[in-house]
Amino acid sequence: MNRLRRLTLAVPPDAAARYPFSVPAVRETSVLDFETPVTFFVGENGSGKSTLLEGLAAKVHLPTIGSASVEQDDTLGPARVLAEKMTLAWGREGRAHRGFFLRAEDFFGFTRSLATQRA
Repeated sequence: MNRLRRLTLAVPPDAAARYPFSVPAVRETSVLDFETPVTFFVGENGSGKSTLLEGLAAKVHLPTIGSASVEQDDTLGPARVLAEKMTLAWGREGRAHRGFFLRAEDFFGFTRSLATQRA
């Protein structure tokens, strides 16, 4: 099975006080191992779960659902900056090429777009 095994994050010392590097989950993560096929990110609001996932989506250039691409979405600018500092290690089968990125706000925008098209 092609899957991500490890994420290594090199936070520049001079950037630790700036978003997205100031977010706790980003600031405190240097290596994140994915030992199982499914991983759950659990934590308080503002702890950095979404920030890490957005950075990961930017790093692997996942297609988005219901919004602009990761490369063009202005709200994902910090995720692209974070992605530049990520190194990913894949299983021996290589990088997975299936998947997509969907945020809750993108889903709401997508459903609004569908409703407009049907009207």
